[in-house]
Amino acid sequence: MAVKLEPITQDSDPWSMKCKIYNDGHHFVATQFHRKKKENKRKKENPYTYADMVFNNFYFDCVKAGISKQDFATNFKNYVEVDKELKEVLPDTKKVDEYLTDKFKQVAHNLYNRIKRLKRKAYLNQWNFFVTLTYDNKKMDAETFRKKLKKCLSNFSTRRGWRYAGVFEISPTTKRLHFHAIMYIPEDQMVGELEQRKDYSTVQKKMQITISNSFFLDKFGRNDFAYLNDFDLRSGTTIDYITKYLSKSNDYIVYSRGIPSEIIEMVMYEDIAAQYTDFVIKYCLYDDVIDDNLQYHMYRFFQQSFDLD
Repeated sequence: MAVKLEPITQDSDPWSMKCKIYNDGHHFVATQFHRKKKENKRKKENPYTYADMVFNNFYFDCVKAGISKQDFATNFKNYVEVDKELKEVLPDTKKVDEYLTDKFKQVAHNLYNRIKRLKRKAYLNQWNFFVTLTYDNKKMDAETFRKKLKKCLSNFSTRRGWRYAGVFEISPTTKRLHFHAIMYIPEDQMVGELEQRKDYSTVQKKMQITISNSFFLDKFGRNDFAYLNDFDLRSGTTIDYITKYLSKSNDYIVYSRGIPSEIIEMVMYEDIAAQYTDFVIKYCLYDDVIDDNLQYHMYRFFQQSFDLD
């Protein structure tokens, strides 16, 4: 639904306020910053139940298999009838229907928040590679690949200042585990050598030329390092390529440290192009206003989060 832009009025001179600023993929957007009051954190009871465990196992298996929500609901109800513990928690059809309705809403809400967080981090920060990594059967299995790759990237994040955001997925054609990620690799911090390789694409069913990293080729297996520019990122194709796997698995996005989804900055009256209401009042900023401040914040996050010495 399109939002209606409204003119911004200046109530005082000079006019300024502290704001949270994020990028929605098209513009920098600011909302007034309110410091949250510290609350006494009490240890909450774990709300995760046996029914939730059964639901999650069923749900994501059905999503991967392409089974509809209707068929999933039927299968779940049938399982309730034969499982004594579930039968006690969900004693009748009405109770099952209410439970499934709540769980479907929860899954959709969680997925929306994860995608929103990824997009805000992606559009606010700088990236220069879109990377796909997989493993060689002769070197390791899928679970070893997952653990070793996460450890390897974490080390590069700490020692070389790499930033990354990606997701693991199992290819529907080859049934192999892959890792897709957007990355920022600082100048002179690349490991190995980038080399052009010609190999066969099982997806496109033809030979193709890719850029492969010699370090990851030796350590893990096949990989592809594609150069990424701002236009590629903001077209939405790259982000959509990553987010489409989130709805098919229960995996979380793998982030490195130092990737903010928003910055805190003073906003002046002359910085604002227009305002609109989307649950709260939001301000659309001129692009050139935030560029210099953004560079400063990225440098500050970089210095605080990474030890390059």
